[in-house]
Amino acid sequence: MLILVVEDDEDYAEVAAELLRRDSHEAVIAGTVKSALRFAERRIPDMAVVDVLLPDGSGLDVCRQLRELQASLPILFLSSLDRASDVVAGFSSGGDDYVTKPFHPNEFIARVTSPEHGLPPRIAGKGLELDAANQSAYLDGINLNCTRLEFEILEQMVAYPGQVLLHAFLTERVWGYSNVGDGTLLKGHISSIRRKIRDAGGNENIIRTVHGVGYSFTPV
Repeated sequence: MLILVVEDDEDYAEVAAELLRRDSHEAVIAGTVKSALRFAERRIPDMAVVDVLLPDGSGLDVCRQLRELQASLPILFLSSLDRASDVVAGFSSGGDDYVTKPFHPNEFIARVTSPEHGLPPRIAGKGLELDAANQSAYLDGINLNCTRLEFEILEQMVAYPGQVLLHAFLTERVWGYSNVGDGTLLKGHISSIRRKIRDAGGNENIIRTVHGVGYSFTPV
């Protein structure tokens, strides 16, 4: 898998690239917004790891422009910005995941190689239809344009209608392990999914929050 590492800190860039190469991936480093987009215009990567703070712009803009080139491109943010608002901003710009610096090598690789799930090709519920083959979600025929992780979260929730899914259960099924901090990552994805449902004219309350416990897909 070709992975574009957009990082201006040479130490972090080399560490990330070496970890990826050891995991049998091809890694290319770009230290600026301009060089990252120039590379992507010549060759679309299979995934991008993007820092938020770059010398000539924002990684959030890199994410948006990469999405214009390839809508389904998996994008993982790697940043020293660790406030909840920073994480949510990453997801709002189209990111799939967000890892803060300093990071543990095993966690980083686990995020890059998030597991696939073998659920049925199509799952429907209250106007919400998930096409697992294409990792696309539709509400009354309108494409929600979900990112890969948003789709996987929806897969899990719709597969257990009416049941409360614990934070630990969802993170284990989507990320492959349950130790992902205080749930900020999951909360950010849920907020993004709800916004996309609302923008498509649906009722965002089909995803119900059980405070301090988890979430539930509850048709209303």
